[in-house]
Amino acid sequence: MTFVLLTFVALLAFANGANDTCKGVATLVGFGTATPRQALLWATATTALGAGASYWFAGGLVKSFSTGLFAAGTTLDHPFFLAVLVGASAWVIFATLTGLPVSTTHAIIGALTGAGLVSFGSARFEWGFLGAKFAFPLALSPFLSMAAVYIVAWPVSLAAGRLLGKCVCVTQPAAGCAEPAPAPASRAGAGTATMTSAAAIPLVVVASERECAAEPMAATATGSMAADSLHWTSSGMVGFARGWNDAPKIAALSLVALSGPNGMATGFAIVTVAMALGGLIAGRKVLETLAKKVTAMPLAESLAASLTTAALVGMASWKSLPVSTTHVSTGAIIGAGLKHDARAVKWRKVGEIAVSWVVTLPVAALVAAGMKMLLR
Repeated sequence: MTFVLLTFVALLAFANGANDTCKGVATLVGFGTATPRQALLWATATTALGAGASYWFAGGLVKSFSTGLFAAGTTLDHPFFLAVLVGASAWVIFATLTGLPVSTTHAIIGALTGAGLVSFGSARFEWGFLGAKFAFPLALSPFLSMAAVYIVAWPVSLAAGRLLGKCVCVTQPAAGCAEPAPAPASRAGAGTATMTSAAAIPLVVVASERECAAEPMAATATGSMAADSLHWTSSGMVGFARGWNDAPKIAALSLVALSGPNGMATGFAIVTVAMALGGLIAGRKVLETLAKKVTAMPLAESLAASLTTAALVGMASWKSLPVSTTHVSTGAIIGAGLKHDARAVKWRKVGEIAVSWVVTLPVAALVAAGMKMLLR
């Protein structure tokens, strides 16, 4: 039973990586800053770092997803957690195969609820904890991220308009990037100019990217380079925050099978490796949905969506709140589309995604409940 349980932990982590790893880098691909392969490699690396770091900082999430939903003293055994893992994995795998970005967090909560009601009934269920720690953050996060991106995109767009197309050019005056400064007047007498050449003194010139590109010997830093660097950095921050928030939820389901001083470390190691493999091997389908099938994403809106997702998921992880990166990132992308052009948002695809969110919890609960009854 221990081997089977850990196998399903790895399977759920793999499915989570396949469905969730791409969500931080969808804006990179949507704007054209990265290819899908480059984006998935970057997302996998940053997610693995976040998942590994969460071992030291995610005790609150581990407790919430292992015993938090049930009254103190409730015995949760191997068959219970196996039913939970089957219920959550089945739905996340199905959604990944169909390209739907669903919430692993929702699936786990639904599976815990279904298996718990079959095992203990409602008397030992902490309904208040479910509402305060799970339902409220999960319901609020997509609308909060949508509104935040809509607001943040305005100043980001203004800053981008000022910076894009500009460059800082370091060159020699003789190279033509700028005219040399006139020689200062000599102290020896009025109207007498120095004969010293300024051609050997490098000049720092602010010009357009086109002008700096015409100087093959010039060293330049452009607004586009700065924007791309910020975009990659913010996407990496999303990956890190996602790994930090998701790994403890799955690792918590393995603790019943991993007793001893190194049990938790082993669980986190299994989850981290499986999540990374899932993102690399099977992450492209959901990536295409978010990057190409929801809305067009110009640079300012892409940056705003990425920065907002990183900030919200990072703060939630720090506070041990189990938000869904799926809900936050998808809400951010829709907010970006609304800011750019509401008519360009593909509302039919948004509707399909919303329906998948609604059915995630009950489907996972039903599968987990059925599995628990089979394991009695």
